[in-house]
Amino acid sequence: MTPPGELPVLSPSAPTAEPTISRERYAEVARKVRQLSWLSLGWMTIEGAVAITAGVLASSIALVGFGLDSVIEGVASVIIIWRFTGSRVFSQLAERRAQKLVAIQFFLLAPYVGVESVRVLIDGEHPGVSVLGIALAVGSIVLMPMLGIAKERLADQIGSAATKGEGRQNMLCAYLAGALLVGLLGNAILGAWWLDPVVGLLIAAVAVREGVEAWRGDGCCVSSPLDGASFAADDCDDDCCSPSPEIVLCSLDRGALAEQAERYAVIGRAVTDIERSPLSIVATLSASVDGDLVERTIRIERECCPFFDLDFDSDRHRLAIGVDSEKMAPALEAISYALRPEGAGL
Repeated sequence: MTPPGELPVLSPSAPTAEPTISRERYAEVARKVRQLSWLSLGWMTIEGAVAITAGVLASSIALVGFGLDSVIEGVASVIIIWRFTGSRVFSQLAERRAQKLVAIQFFLLAPYVGVESVRVLIDGEHPGVSVLGIALAVGSIVLMPMLGIAKERLADQIGSAATKGEGRQNMLCAYLAGALLVGLLGNAILGAWWLDPVVGLLIAAVAVREGVEAWRGDGCCVSSPLDGASFAADDCDDDCCSPSPEIVLCSLDRGALAEQAERYAVIGRAVTDIERSPLSIVATLSASVDGDLVERTIRIERECCPFFDLDFDSDRHRLAIGVDSEKMAPALEAISYALRPEGAGL
């Protein structure tokens, strides 16, 4: 159940939003995303095998790290293929799972590359020249931006943060390929062996940053065009197509959630009585309650959590909140806790 202090709150809303994309168009874009991910998977398989092999032969931690990054990006491609296959195509819960799984891939890379890069710097281990690695880096610099830009554009059309995250991984791969090329050429032409582990450290640092941003959803400013769509998650027999009773869907970020919680706390101070049933709350408020604040809170709730039925009778100072399913009871429980007079300060 949602902890009492954490409100699964929502955002301004009017009537249910009209979908901004048809089922047919959504399915078409999803198919293109899946095709691009298959293409990425094929390239990453080749790139990873070549980079790791060349890195081991040349004792280049930067090349090995680049190869491991390719493996991780390949796993991210598999996740996106899974996300847009079968009944999961219209599942928003599958989208959130995919987004988290893509983020995790970044964290798998950083520890090994970081530790090995530091070891090479301390030991003064000189990598050999790798012509194969140089050619591979050039190929990635050419191909990865095209894939990344295409995925990010498609992600914007279907509101997929997971797809946008994979596109950002492709762009990251291009940047890292450029850094790798500098390191390999510097070692081959100038004998600057230390560039190799320094590039390795760069790869590790960027992977951590991108992982954190992908986990939080930062930089993936996409909104779902499925909001209000009757075909969202329909015809679905997969467990990720319907929310678990323990999961309450909310589109607010951490900061907005805290602000909404504070609004409920202020309203809670004006509560004089609460009537509670399993699927509804009716709170009687004092005449001194800020009606505009209550109306604003309701608008925010309706926009981000359309499963709530909210009504405020300003004449009788009564706030009614209900849900039509026991699956959403945890959300109702959290709001009920915040509105209780004794819980007003929380």
